[in-house]
Amino acid sequence: MRQTEVGIKCPEDAKLPRGARAGVMKPNQILRSVLAGVVVAAVGLVFVAVVYRLPFSWLLSIAAGYGAGTLINRAGGRNGGPVAMIISVVAVAAPFLIVRVVPSILAGVPAGNLIFAIIPMILAAVTAAVVNRQV
Repeated sequence: MRQTEVGIKCPEDAKLPRGARAGVMKPNQILRSVLAGVVVAAVGLVFVAVVYRLPFSWLLSIAAGYGAGTLINRAGGRNGGPVAMIISVVAVAAPFLIVRVVPSILAGVPAGNLIFAIIPMILAAVTAAVVNRQV
């Protein structure tokens, strides 16, 4: 008998199929996650352009990061793990960098004011990554 996550089982039943391991994504799951990440980044360009004009942009960024992370997680078969976390962070951070951070740097915005463009990006990216972690 062997101890498993769900109790004691015989050795034959204790072996998980290769594709059933949590946090290990199959190639088709990675592809679907990447495609979802591209969609998230495309929609994120419009979202970031609009959200900075609204009050509570930090809270909206957290909500958007959660939604993007959930979409990428579900597109990848709810398997999560490091690959899904990286896809989520890149897909969420890219629109912030393209629309807000890089133009601010090129315009010569002081570092003290630049932090207001970076913090919402970090909050959204961390939230998207946390949604995809496997415990």
